[in-house]
Amino acid sequence: MELDELINGGWGRHETETEQLALELLEGVELVKDAGQAAAFSALASHTLGEHLGNWGGAATLIEGALHGLDEAPELTSTVILLGVAQEFAGDEEAAVASLERARSLAGDDVLVRVRTHFARASAHMGVGDSALLIQEHAKGMELVSTMPDTASVDRLVAIMSNNLASHLLGLEALSDEESKGMLEIALAARAAWWRAGEWVQRERADYLMALVHNRRANWEAGLKAADEALATIATNGEELIDEAFLQLARAQALNGMQELDGRDSALGVADALASEWGEGLKAWYEEQRAKSLEAPRQSSSS
Repeated sequence: MELDELINGGWGRHETETEQLALELLEGVELVKDAGQAAAFSALASHTLGEHLGNWGGAATLIEGALHGLDEAPELTSTVILLGVAQEFAGDEEAAVASLERARSLAGDDVLVRVRTHFARASAHMGVGDSALLIQEHAKGMELVSTMPDTASVDRLVAIMSNNLASHLLGLEALSDEESKGMLEIALAARAAWWRAGEWVQRERADYLMALVHNRRANWEAGLKAADEALATIATNGEELIDEAFLQLARAQALNGMQELDGRDSALGVADALASEWGEGLKAWYEEQRAKSLEAPRQSSSS
């Protein structure tokens, strides 16, 4: 199996074939030949063995294997940070400290490494289901970002990771007040970073996430506004019919919450028309989201 096939296919099946994939990663680590491959391999290894299987020691061993034989270079920084976090979660504090010091030496930028480390920890806490520490690590990372005179070196990291973290919280069955507030702050961080570093498609999708987050918090007016802003971005720049359909569902959910039933039905009609020619798989996902748009908001665990 080629490394690209292992990594790309692995992300598609890591939830359903986790243990098998872990074995394949162990067998495939010798395929890693450069820094880019090491980063991609290590991200999947950390997620699969660490976050899904709780085998952080195994994840660290695989990442060490991916780094073996590669020349020390700044491009290895993100992989060495993942190694340090895996060692930290495995309880090997001495090795973790050494790895993070190695990352600082490679990067030549202490703040950059600290930001990346906080986000790597947040991702790990997401995988193991600790929302409080996820939110805490994200906040620590963003506090450091706020001190940077130029955030270009971390904008895409902040955007992608914040999007993933907010989406994770959004998908929880119940949210505490702190989780709900954290979800909002993290989604706002994703939006701000995408508006600095992304193309128009990323920007409208950031507003779509904001619409979903506001709707989950039953802030219907804000949810409707975010969805409308995303649709306006699409209208100004091009066409994204799939995104438009799901944005109309977000609008329908907000309007339903506001008891504006005519507006809700109109939005559903537009969404249904856009989705009418879709294939079976996408249509099933659409129908699931359509049903959710008409449900009452899930209550927080403190309610």
